[in-house]
Amino acid sequence: MKRWSVLALLLVVCADGPLQAAVSLSDTRLVFDGRFREVSIEARNRGAQEVLLQAWLSDANEGAEPSANLPFVLTPPLSRLAPAGRQVLRLMYEGLGMPTGRESLLHLYVLEIPRTRPGDGVLNIAIRQRINVLFRPPGLPGDPAATPQRLNWTLVRDDSGVHRLRVENPTVFHAALLNIQIEESPRPGPPLRQGNDLLVPPGERRELILARAPAQHLQFKALTDYGGQRAYRARLAFGTPFNASLSGDTIHTEQKVSSHD
Repeated sequence: MKRWSVLALLLVVCADGPLQAAVSLSDTRLVFDGRFREVSIEARNRGAQEVLLQAWLSDANEGAEPSANLPFVLTPPLSRLAPAGRQVLRLMYEGLGMPTGRESLLHLYVLEIPRTRPGDGVLNIAIRQRINVLFRPPGLPGDPAATPQRLNWTLVRDDSGVHRLRVENPTVFHAALLNIQIEESPRPGPPLRQGNDLLVPPGERRELILARAPAQHLQFKALTDYGGQRAYRARLAFGTPFNASLSGDTIHTEQKVSSHD
């Protein structure tokens, strides 16, 4: 008889390096278009052992626990995946209950539980993956692809002399920004600060503290609905809001690497 390990540990990837998950997801995030009844994502077991897969949905503001009051159905919530096996996870909206004037952020969790093998007598590790789900109700004004160019950036210095880069999102869509950098000049060179990733919700503001005095140019990449990245660039203006523009029309392929908790 097969025995499954009960959750022994929810892994948080730490400085020792990420643990390789056997289960991979077909997308790094989901955009749920409210014009349709459902959206789906595929889980695939790339490991050599059968695993138990548990999936649930949560409100982004309520932590990792399943949210019972969300008007969605996720199926199947529990499944077995043989080696090289695939499982389609379907997320269905009940039709009412979500805000209609802006996008909403949800989190989809997928927990991979390895099977306990006879005679192991050791701790089994369950790996939890999380991806963002953006629910986009129908009829929203504007083009989501234009959101990165509509962001309002402001470079300020507070009373203590610290330089802060603020970004405000006046749209009804989320802006997923990657690898925000401040450069000395348009020529390639080491940025003053790099590696900042931000998700800026509709109507909200986020802020970055600069490690040193600001330079001349801001550049970043933004995720598209289709899993790609577009590059943007702007010349910094101190104290005056400014916008970034596309830095060429090249769409970079997004690496299919799911985030781990």
